[in-house]
Amino acid sequence: MAKEDMYKNVLYLLNIIYAVFGLVTAATGIWFFVQVTEFVSLRNTNHYLLDYRVYWPQVAPWLFIILGIFILCVALCGWCGTQRESRGLLGIYAIFLIIIILGQAVAAVLIFVFVDGEYTDTFVKDIVYDGYYNSQSNPDVFKAFGRIERKLKCCGANDARDYRSWRNDLPLTCCLDSYYRATCEFTDKEANERLGCAKVAAVYTKIISSVIAGVTLLIALCEIVSLILAWKLFNEVGEIEHYITERKDGETEC
Repeated sequence: MAKEDMYKNVLYLLNIIYAVFGLVTAATGIWFFVQVTEFVSLRNTNHYLLDYRVYWPQVAPWLFIILGIFILCVALCGWCGTQRESRGLLGIYAIFLIIIILGQAVAAVLIFVFVDGEYTDTFVKDIVYDGYYNSQSNPDVFKAFGRIERKLKCCGANDARDYRSWRNDLPLTCCLDSYYRATCEFTDKEANERLGCAKVAAVYTKIISSVIAGVTLLIALCEIVSLILAWKLFNEVGEIEHYITERKDGETEC
């Protein structure tokens, strides 16, 4: 019984961690979706009417959302199976854990393989370039591009020099203390030291994706521990049930 109690306590703790991780993963997917949508909204839609390609930064948020919900359900199944000492629920829990571990391993490997590739840079930079050129004629896009400049602390698509061809000064979003000034000049040192939004956005995309993939692998290792403990508890419960059914009516342990 001591071993069984130990297995149960550890499984309780791990399933709480998985439930939290599931919520965080789903929330991260929603956040990632909002960020990608903000970038994609900068594009001139007329340029992409015949572009039916699906890019991984657009798919990844949905995968995170689905994965987070699935992990949350599996954690609930593991909690109930442990609480009730149900072999059926523990068996289902173990099967789902195997599926999640394999899925997380594949997803993490794919992210690590493709995140540093030219494919990601092309997707992010094309959106930023298109958004920048679209901002020259669309005031709404200009404001949206300015919000990205302020958020990422970048300036222009490539750098501050992009604005020389069509403006007499830099947007206030290129300057650090823009809240306290009326104009931002091309001679502003801080604005000219900023990198272009295309490069900054591509780097941030890689960093965020790599961190998520690394955390996913770490959780997968913990899930392997849960799988082993669930199997041990499954066998312990089976031995108890077998012992009870073998006893005759009226027979005592003594």
